[in-house]
Amino acid sequence: MSYRKIIAEAWLYTQQNKKLIYWFGFLPSIFTTTAGVLYLGYQFFAFKKSELFEHAQQSFLQDVVSFVFGFLSKHAQSSWIILLVVAFLVLIYLLLPTLMQAAAIQVIARHRNGQEATVADGIRFGLGSYLPLFEYHAVVKVFGMVTILFESAFVLRQSVDLFMVLLPVFVIFLIVGVIMTLLFTYADLYIIIDGEGVVASITKSAKIVLLHWQKTFFITLLMLLIGARIILQIILLLLVPAAILFAAGYIATITLQVLGIIIGVSIGLVALFFAAYLGGVVDIFAYTVYTYTFLDLTSEKILSARDVIQEE
Repeated sequence: MSYRKIIAEAWLYTQQNKKLIYWFGFLPSIFTTTAGVLYLGYQFFAFKKSELFEHAQQSFLQDVVSFVFGFLSKHAQSSWIILLVVAFLVLIYLLLPTLMQAAAIQVIARHRNGQEATVADGIRFGLGSYLPLFEYHAVVKVFGMVTILFESAFVLRQSVDLFMVLLPVFVIFLIVGVIMTLLFTYADLYIIIDGEGVVASITKSAKIVLLHWQKTFFITLLMLLIGARIILQIILLLLVPAAILFAAGYIATITLQVLGIIIGVSIGLVALFFAAYLGGVVDIFAYTVYTYTFLDLTSEKILSARDVIQEE
């Protein structure tokens, strides 16, 4: 298995299949990027109003809850419509990324094996593995880096002393999460391509990683790829709210406030769509690299000690 060949072929495939980027990369990335912006924005203002920087009478979360209830009270007649729209968007955020991942990997794997597969085919086949894939994601997110960082940030805002006491626990959970991420590298693919259950996929993924320990360099390279994706998205996520706040604040000081807000929101939307598209490209590329590697590794026959090699 040639690492360079797989990466080169995966990148070429990504560039030649723009439909996959638009449907299975860009579309779900809009929701995940928006959620990331809201998450980072919340963390920023929550830390700003915490005892670490300010001695505010109430937390940022209390401010948000008060604002939401106040807004809904002032717009009582249309509040149910707002709640339905928000609930619909949250539902899409929870469902769409997992479905699009399953659909993308289905199409990539079928193309790799010489089959014809369209975007509609990917969604059709992806629906078959959606529920176990969603269950798997719910399980592994408990040890996910974002979850651990969120919990540690919450504790830090409450008490620095408590955070220092629990720091070894957070570090242990983080190490366990990294090990699990490495061992479960191919669990998604077993679920999507082979139709395995969650437990069976986790077990088989750990086995194939351990059996092919000599390919640790390539697995490490994949981890670096995902790490680079996360860092890139974090940078882009920081740029989106920064662009909105800076543009709106600056323009509002020199011209009409409404115009400043309009321009600021427009710049923020452009930055959001750019970040979502770039994140979609990286997602499809990463799916392709993982899928190609998985198909190659699982097609290799593992010889037992009893297998006899016939000499020519």
